[in-house]
Amino acid sequence: MKLRTRILWISCIALLAASLLADVLILRVTGKSLRNEAVVQAYQDFYEVVNELEKGLEKGIDEEIKAVYLQYFFKNLKKDRNPLYENIICFLKTGSEEEGYDFQEIYNHTSLSFEELEEMVYASSSKYDVGYANYSRGSEEYVVFNTYVQSDVILYSIMSMENVKDSIHQLAGYILAITLGITAVTMMILYFVLKHILEPLRELNETTKRLAEGNYGQRVVVRRKDEIGELEESFNKMAEAVETSTRNLEESEHRKTLFMGNLTHELKTPMTAMSGYAQTLLSTKLSPENQETALLYIYEECGRLERLSKKMMALLELDQETELILTDTPVERLFEAASAACRVILEEKQMTLECIQQGEHFPMDLDLMTDVLINLIDNGVKASEPGGKIILKAYEHCIEVQDFGQGIPADEQEKIMEPFYMVDKSRSRKSGGAGLGLALTALIAKRHHITIRVDSREGEGTRMILQFV
Repeated sequence: MKLRTRILWISCIALLAASLLADVLILRVTGKSLRNEAVVQAYQDFYEVVNELEKGLEKGIDEEIKAVYLQYFFKNLKKDRNPLYENIICFLKTGSEEEGYDFQEIYNHTSLSFEELEEMVYASSSKYDVGYANYSRGSEEYVVFNTYVQSDVILYSIMSMENVKDSIHQLAGYILAITLGITAVTMMILYFVLKHILEPLRELNETTKRLAEGNYGQRVVVRRKDEIGELEESFNKMAEAVETSTRNLEESEHRKTLFMGNLTHELKTPMTAMSGYAQTLLSTKLSPENQETALLYIYEECGRLERLSKKMMALLELDQETELILTDTPVERLFEAASAACRVILEEKQMTLECIQQGEHFPMDLDLMTDVLINLIDNGVKASEPGGKIILKAYEHCIEVQDFGQGIPADEQEKIMEPFYMVDKSRSRKSGGAGLGLALTALIAKRHHITIRVDSREGEGTRMILQFV
């Protein structure tokens, strides 16, 4: 069952239950009020008859003709169509206390005897000057009044409450019809209100389904400023995060695939050559010079594989996000360590290394940062012609490595930090490179919170700028 349907049903039941409870309370209060009004009206009518009878009896009617007078009085009452003529019962008390009283029936439209009437009101009294009691016979309910006129005329009034009950039932029908009508109208209004309120949730649900199907670019339009609007904004932020994370994962998987492919290729080439030379040495009798050439090539390729494996291990170790201990180190020590490590490759191409620093200090791991400068200097040497120059410079929060070689094309500059990527593949492989130096440099820089900027122009050279935080 949909949320909107559940809310409608729950609201309908709650509204109907509350309305019916209110109706019951209203009917109880109203019914009681109607009963009281009916009793008061009946009492007033009864009291009018009593007053008229008292006025007639005050004229001094003889006891012998009192019964006749009373019969005449009630005959006129019936003739005048007084509403009480059907309700009034009259008895005349005769006899004496010594001989015992007798109660002569003067006017009675019921089958009730004097004793039964007295039993009804024997212990009942109210705020009125007359006896008052409720009386039920079967399913019918009555109100009984009684009083004495001149101590020997006893009057009773029995009023049926059926009209009052009918009025209450009719009122209950009206109230129930109104309640059901109001409930129906309210539910219709609530239906459209809920439809309007929950429409963003339906759109959000549809967008979530499309997002789950892989359409990570899906977003919802935020049209409201309430809690649902906040939910939509949160959903868009979540979708943005999911899209970014998914894109990063896809890029990471793509990079890993390329990495493994390049690694396989880099391993395959020297291994194939080494295997070929080894087979030749085993199956063919070569001259000492050719044997030495084959063994020398195998030795060089083994060295290349060793360097490749070391760089791979360094990449893996740095990628584990282990905590580095950075110490405030003079740039002079860093430049001296890098210069000493690169002396041989510089001398091989008759190149010079110029170091410029003004006593700067940077937080670093000296060994790792030395590897960074060695990689950058080595790349500069490979890109330069013999007799060139490399400049190491420190200033403010930066260290710069500059060469004056062939430069890097603009469309290649964003890729040079990727593992196994080489701008000039033939030159790099001839010089023993595998495209891991700058990838290693990028990882070390990342662990030092260093930003690497590349400023390069083809034919003019390259500046690699390390920006410390």
